This record gives sequence, structure tokens and C-alpha cells, in this order.
Amino acid sequence: MALVYNGNMDTNTQTETVAGGDPPVVDNQNVDTLREQLTRVNRESAERRQTINAMKAELDALKAQQAAETEKRATEQGEYQKLWEAEKARATAAMERADLLEEQIKAQNVAMLRQKVATEKGLPAALAARLVGETVEEIAADADALLKALPVPATGTLNGGARGTGNGPTPAGMHRILTRYNIDPRYIEGE
Repeated sequence: MALVYNGNMDTNTQTETVAGGDPPVVDNQNVDTLREQLTRVNRESAERRQTINAMKAELDALKAQQAAETEKRATEQGEYQKLWEAEKARATAAMERADLLEEQIKAQNVAMLRQKVATEKGLPAALAARLVGETVEEIAADADALLKALPVPATGTLNGGARGTGNGPTPAGMHRILTRYNIDPRYIEGE
């Protein structure tokens, strides 16, 4: 029997490992829990993708608006130098905003990858934010290393632990035991 972490902090499921590389037997409750977690992660991922798409659309709208304003002012004012300096400042601000949005998008993508890998590896959700890496492979390698570093719950032995050397009690010890329970030693020695 091997203890397998099923995604919950408070319970473990015992499964038998079958020779020949067959997968462990999984109970329906574990499958349902994993399915619920996967559904939740997929929903969160969809929400993040929608946020990312909205940010991209906002960025494109800002760039289009900036381009339209630049062209309009250049034709109306005729003061090229003032317009150029103002546009340079706006372009710098827009580029800074674009860089900030790109960093946010990248951070959300990495967070989404961390959550996905943590769920796939069975890592507790509290430790998902501690994963490092930029790609799925890097994050998965870090999750494996973190799982190896986590303490494994101790399992009890079936035989109740060590119980002596296996040679039995000494003759004096046997005599004490027999007299304690009012057993005549003659009945034991005859065996």
C-alpha cells in the first residue's frame, strides 16, 4: 500500500500499486474533487484570458486614439516643434503604459501557469505562488523539487514495531510470567 496525496490537506487515499506499471486505483470522490479543481482553474484561466484580451483592446484603442490625435493636431496647429515635443511626451507615457500592461499580462500568464502546474502536480494551493520559472517546464521542475522537499506523512507499521530480538523470553523471565498468571511450568516445558 502506498499513500497518495489526493489534493486535500487533511485526507490521504490509500491505493495499491499493481505490478507492471498499471495506474493506481482512484476512488470517485478523488476524481470528482480533481474535476472540480480543474473546472475552477479553467474558469479562472478563462477570466484571466478575458482580462488580458480587454487590456490588449484597451492598449490598441489607446494607440489608435494617440495616432488620431497626433495627426489632427499636426494639421490644425502648424506648430510642428510644440506638437513634436508634446507627442514625444505622450508617446513616452503611452509606451510606459504599454510596457506596464505587457508586464501585467505576462505576470498573469505566469500566475495562470503556476496555478495549472500546482493543480496538476497536486501541490497545495498555498504553495502555488512560491513556484518559480517562466515556462511550464521550469515551473513543473520547481514544483517537483518543492514536492520532494515537503515532509511525507509517517505511516505506521503493521507489525506494531520492533518487539525484541525474536528469541523469546529468557527462562527466568518465562518463569516470572507463568507464576504471575498461576500457570504450572510443567505444562509449558512438555511442549
